[in-house]
Amino acid sequence: MSSQVPFVDAHCHLAEFKEEDVKVFTANTIIVAVSEDLESSLKTLRLSNERILPCIGIHPWNVKERCLDLVAELEKLVAKSNVTCMGEVGLDKKFTRDTWDAQVKVFRALLKIAKEYDLLLNLHAAGAWRDVLEQLLLTRIERAVFHWYTGPLDLLDKILENNYMITLNPSIVIQKKQENVVRKVDLGYVLSESDGPYKYRGLYLSPSVIPKLVSHIARIKEMNEEEVKKIIFNNFKKYFKNSFKPY
Repeated sequence: MSSQVPFVDAHCHLAEFKEEDVKVFTANTIIVAVSEDLESSLKTLRLSNERILPCIGIHPWNVKERCLDLVAELEKLVAKSNVTCMGEVGLDKKFTRDTWDAQVKVFRALLKIAKEYDLLLNLHAAGAWRDVLEQLLLTRIERAVFHWYTGPLDLLDKILENNYMITLNPSIVIQKKQENVVRKVDLGYVLSESDGPYKYRGLYLSPSVIPKLVSHIARIKEMNEEEVKKIIFNNFKKYFKNSFKPY
């Protein structure tokens, strides 16, 4: 895949990488950088450039009982920074079910901000795919990306019907759920992601493995790799058109 069309990493915790790594990644990849709390949101904003789109947010794993003060701080940041993407935000029943009530309260507050400022949402929904979609529809959110989608195939239809996107992760090489998603989904609703830096069942995930992900998707779909790469890039341009202008 030698064309000038860049790869896309639509969900990456870029602030956790070393500066020299960031420079290498962005040489051939556009990155949507997500945050987990106020501190990482500020760092992510500082990283933003023509190849890095920053998202600010509170990861559901970081939600505590008294988190609404942090939500208020994030809203101030939205107002003064002209940020256009909120993430990583959402709900989690799989890993942090014990904070569920607080998660819902915080997520609803964040959705209200996203709606008011017309922010694109970069979503976490582990074990809570239906719950997250329900909240999006209640708030009438127009643009949202479900990251690392491994949810029910029947729910996928409803996600796409509402013009939301999903991301696929390089873990697809060992994760059967994702492979089933690829076989079913229309690639016009797909973005690639790394969720790096993250270790998953022996895989080290980073933007550098996006080309392998594209190759794997192409094999499953019986398509040319370059064609898949272009489809994903065009999806990014179309869906992030009001958020990312340089390309």
